[in-house]
Amino acid sequence: MRRRKFLLSVGAVGSMGVTGRRIAHPERTLNVKLWFSDRAAAYSGLWSRVEGYLRRAFEDAHGDAVVEYGGTVSVTSERAYDLVVEGEWPRRLVEGAAGVGPVDPCDDVNLLVTDEPMTEWPTGAGIPHVAAVGGAAELAGLPPVGETEPVVSRTWGTYALQVLLHECGHTIGLDHDHGSMRTVADGLVVSPMVSGYPWETESVKSEHFDYDASVCGCRYVEPEGRDPRLLLQFDDCEAERIRDYRGGVTPW
Repeated sequence: MRRRKFLLSVGAVGSMGVTGRRIAHPERTLNVKLWFSDRAAAYSGLWSRVEGYLRRAFEDAHGDAVVEYGGTVSVTSERAYDLVVEGEWPRRLVEGAAGVGPVDPCDDVNLLVTDEPMTEWPTGAGIPHVAAVGGAAELAGLPPVGETEPVVSRTWGTYALQVLLHECGHTIGLDHDHGSMRTVADGLVVSPMVSGYPWETESVKSEHFDYDASVCGCRYVEPEGRDPRLLLQFDDCEAERIRDYRGGVTPW
């Protein structure tokens, strides 16, 4: 089973015991809300770094996006993937919406950043309206967004940021076949929804990234020794889907 289908099938959202609320407005703001685990929040400047890159990516794609800070969250683990798949982070959002917890969710992207190192895979997860990623230390070490070009070489920090955008994309319905690849000199530029998958093992790609092309017609190719170049904004195909997003059923 592909990872996305698995995440949508686990009990993280389905077993919340709530009917859900459908969000469907013809013209609407896209809300992106960010929380930090207690450990992640200890890194000075983390909010300004992440907020800047999120704002650039989403405002460029949508034009009417709001990025806001939700606060800190005490979690039982820094394993971002587990916090989503095992239900802890979605449950916190549901409880907050019901008035029995301190977390106040928004209708669209509810992102939790933890202090999990980016060397530990999987580094994050995204399901409808809910995402969590690691990499707080790496993200805090990034230069300000105004000093960073949209296409960069891969470092632990730029990789953490692209994974963050990748999981945010999943929260609003984007999948791996909404991304793009293009060759430049000795590099391969990948958009957020493609991210590091071209350089993964064949077994990982067969399970999670078995596409030949994007829905917009971009052919997916093998890296063939090319170095990763990461696009830190959404490409045209991804941005089109983001602009078309009109909400969906939330679990709160």
